[in-house]
Formats: sequence, structure tokens, C-alpha cells
Amino acid sequence: MDRRVLSSAALARLYAWLTAAPHRLLGLWLAVLHLGLLQGVDSAVGKTLMLAHLGLFLMWQPVVRGAYRLGWRDVLFIAMAALLFGIALSWAGMAVWLMVLASVVGGGAFVEHQRRARLPYQLAVAYLVSSLFMLVLPEVVPVRVAEQDMFRWLARTVLPLAVGLILFFPMGAAPRQSSRAIDFISAILLFLVLAVTTLGALAFMWLQQLPYLVAILTAMFSMAAVLLVLAWAWHPRMGGPQLGVQFARRILSAGMSFEEWLHRVAALSVTGQTPQAFLAQACAHLAAVPGVRGGRWSIDEGEGGFGQCAGDERVVVQGGLTLRLYLSRAASPALLWHLNLMARVLAEFCREKRHARQLETLSYVRAVHETGARLTHDVKNLLQSLNTLCFTATRPSVDADALRQLVDKQLPVITQRLEQTLGKLRSPEPVAVEWVPALAWWDELRARHASAQLNFGCETVLDAVALPGALFSAAADNLIQNALDKRLIASALRVTVRLGATDAQPWLEVEDDGAPMGDRIAATVFTAPVASESGLGMGLYQVAQHAAECGFRLQLRANQRGCVRFRLDQSALG
Repeated sequence: MDRRVLSSAALARLYAWLTAAPHRLLGLWLAVLHLGLLQGVDSAVGKTLMLAHLGLFLMWQPVVRGAYRLGWRDVLFIAMAALLFGIALSWAGMAVWLMVLASVVGGGAFVEHQRRARLPYQLAVAYLVSSLFMLVLPEVVPVRVAEQDMFRWLARTVLPLAVGLILFFPMGAAPRQSSRAIDFISAILLFLVLAVTTLGALAFMWLQQLPYLVAILTAMFSMAAVLLVLAWAWHPRMGGPQLGVQFARRILSAGMSFEEWLHRVAALSVTGQTPQAFLAQACAHLAAVPGVRGGRWSIDEGEGGFGQCAGDERVVVQGGLTLRLYLSRAASPALLWHLNLMARVLAEFCREKRHARQLETLSYVRAVHETGARLTHDVKNLLQSLNTLCFTATRPSVDADALRQLVDKQLPVITQRLEQTLGKLRSPEPVAVEWVPALAWWDELRARHASAQLNFGCETVLDAVALPGALFSAAADNLIQNALDKRLIASALRVTVRLGATDAQPWLEVEDDGAPMGDRIAATVFTAPVASESGLGMGLYQVAQHAAECGFRLQLRANQRGCVRFRLDQSALG
């Protein structure tokens, strides 16, 4: 009982070691194959080893995954295939089988990304090719091969070393693949190369009466020369005729060049039209594809048709586009691939046009919103000026003469600004900037905010300085009102307004000694509307946009407790 347990544990450890890396199972079935070739496929021992080799190969093969559950039909098919393999086993069949094995193993090498992981597959291909030409083909040719004894000696001494190296190859820390596969195109090409080389060697022996080894070497060098010329002509970086590029173009062509059709569609896409109009013109070009008689298209915005809607029907759905095509005959896989690709291109162009129209609508809505917000703030500033006049007029200690002079000065200005606001409403297009004398504007500002207990200061002589009156009025009114709103919390807040000029370029500063703005608001107050409890939160944003249009810049020069200073100047142009 203990021996059985030990034997089962040893077999389990051996199986775990073999299946831990694919190259170990590969080396095992190569070893069994080598023993079978040495015994001879005509003997009972050789056929038994070949059947064992077939079973190990089925365990290693990368086509069907290991977790696949076999049904009774699969088991019956495998049993019949193994039976036919054992009955039809011969040296000629073994030559074909070795070519198949070499192509499958070589196809597995092409999908490995690490060089270290490819080495066992490359050694296996070298072993299979060597066994083909040293052990199998000498038994197939009708004449005796003079080098057969040397080949048998090499098969007993050198080839087992290659099999052992594959079986015990140190993979190191290379990651284990989660799923294995083979490159079928490379496998087919490798099989064709081996088949042509083998048939070429036999042709040289029979037609040219060459010895076996000379015929094999001649066929190999001839095939190598042909492959070298093809590689030179195929690869675009080697200066050849670039057959690879031409082949790719033919693959992407279904009678009409895909590049030509794409150029036509791209030319249509640059025109500003709706997705429906674009599809109506672009789908008309599909009728030029050989085999396409007509069709119908459908998107969310509408539907339409082109050509004759009769024949073999194919429906292609891509990204909201339903394309129903009618073909003159059943479509080939290549044509279906082309039609799916074309439908995807059309769907992407439709999505781009749909997004363009949405952006156009959003831009229009944004323009309307910003214009309305700017006019709203202009009206708000006018109401503030009227409130100031009303507050001054209702004070008990007001001087009648001073009040009359204030009204005579402010009412024409308020009327003028109201007319400008109404003009903006009637004509939203940008108007020319109106420059006014700085001293006249400064006196008007001081008079308008005379009752707000502000500190006004003029830094330089402003006799020959002019400034854009509408911009400076909007900036001053917004900045002063924001500062006055802070007095509701801090009644002793000190607000200072300064006007100056640097090199005949005017600037305006509004400063208060209250609490600073939050970092998040300070970072976005000039670039986007911000949340506001006392207004729309768009005053400074609109002033900043207006300043940029006039060539000025509104910025926050200081933002700390006791000093919050805004500045409007032309320093951005200097």
C-alpha cells in the first residue's frame, strides 16, 4: 500500500513538473518520437512508441485548450485518428508528419515575445528538420544513401542532446503564458518551405543524378536564395520593390481601392452638412464597389437609400449606423470585411458631424448666455448708480444745490450707458472701443460713489491719458460693489480705489483690507463663473472677458488677509 502511494505521489510530481512549462512536455514527446524513429516505424515497438508520441503531442498541442471537455464524438474521432495513424504509419507518411510537427512548433515560436522562451521551439524545429533529412528521407528514396551510417551515428549521439536540452531547458524567471497559440500563417509557410525543399531534393536526385547529401544541400541553398530575394523584395526598409506594401494594398482593395473610396468620403466630410446629407452622398459611392447593387442606411436623424434594393441582403451595424446592402451574389469573407470597415468609417464620420453640430449649438447657447449675462450686469450697475442717487436724495442733510449738480452730472451718464446697453441688446456684435479722457472718467466715478465712503487716490498726472470708459466703468462698479458686499460682515472695511498710468497706459486698482478669497475661487474667478450668494457669480468673469477683448487684463495682484487687490491694466500687451 505504501509503495502504491509513493508511486502515485511520484507520478503526480512528475506530471506537475512536466506541465509546469510547455517546453518540458515538448521535449518529452520529442524524446518518444526519437526513440520510435530509432526503432523503426515498421516494427511493433516503433509503432507503439509512435502512438505514445501521438498521445503526448495531443496533450501538448496549443490549438485546443486544456480545460476543454471532450464529448463522445470527440473521443471517437481521436480514437479513429489514432487507429488510422497506426495502420498507415510508414516512412513516407512519417516524412509528412515531421513537416507538420515542424510547422506547428515553428508557428508556436512566432507568438513568443521573449527570446529565451523561443529557444526551445527553435531547437525543436532544428531537431525535426534534422530528423527528417537524416532518419526519414534516407528510408524513402529508392537508392542507398552513402551517408546513412553517419546519419544513424549522429542520430544516436547528437540529436538526443538536443532533445535533452529542450526537456531540461532553464527558463529562469520568464513568466508563464496564460494561453498558448500558434501563428497559422507562419506554420503554413514553414510547411510549404519544408515540402518544397524535400521535393526539390528528390527532383535533383532523380533528374540530375546527384548524391543524396548534395541534392539536399542544393535544395536548401536554392530555397535560402529564393527566401532571401523575397525578403529583400517584401521589406520596405531594404530598398526593394516593396511587395509587402503592394500586397497590403491589394488586401485593402475590393475592385475599387479602399484609399480611393476613403479619399472621396474624406472630401465629402469637410463640407458643413448634416449627417443625413453626408450619408446620402457617401453611400452613393458604395455602389462603385464591385458586387454592391444598392442599399439603405438608417441613423437616429433619418434614413435613405441608394442604387437598386434587390439581391443578396447583408446588414451591417456600426456605431448607430444600420447599413442594409444588396449584393449581386453571395459575399466573400474579404468583401464582408471591407463592407464592415467602410460602415465603421461612415459611422465615425457621422459621429464627428453630430458632435460638430452639438458643439455649434453649445457655442451659440454660450454666446447668448454670455451676452445676456453681460447685459444683466450692465443693468445691475446702472441700478446701483440709481440707488446711490436715490440714497443721496433721501438723506435729511442733503444740500439742494449739491444734489442738483450731482443729478445733472449723473443722469446724462446713466442715460448714455443705458442706451449703450440697449444697443448691445439690439446688435450683439462687438462694437468699437470708445476711449474717454481719464480725468473726466475719474471725476464721474468719484461723484457716482461719493456716498460709499471710499478712499480715492490718483497716482500720476492724467491730463493726456485716455481709457476705454465702458470697460473701466464695468470693472470699477463690479469691484467696488464686491468690496462693499464684504462690509455687511466687516463694517469697518476700508476700500481704496486708485487710478494711474504707466507710459501713457492706464490702470485701475481696487483694494480692501478684508478677508482673502478662497484658493479655488481665486483660481477660476476670471476664467469661469463661480458660485455666489449675492449674485450670478459672473461679474468678474464677464469683466475679464470684456477686458481681453479690449486688450486689457484683469488680475488678482494680492490675496491675503488685510490686502485684497485687483488690478486692470495693459501689462499683458507690453
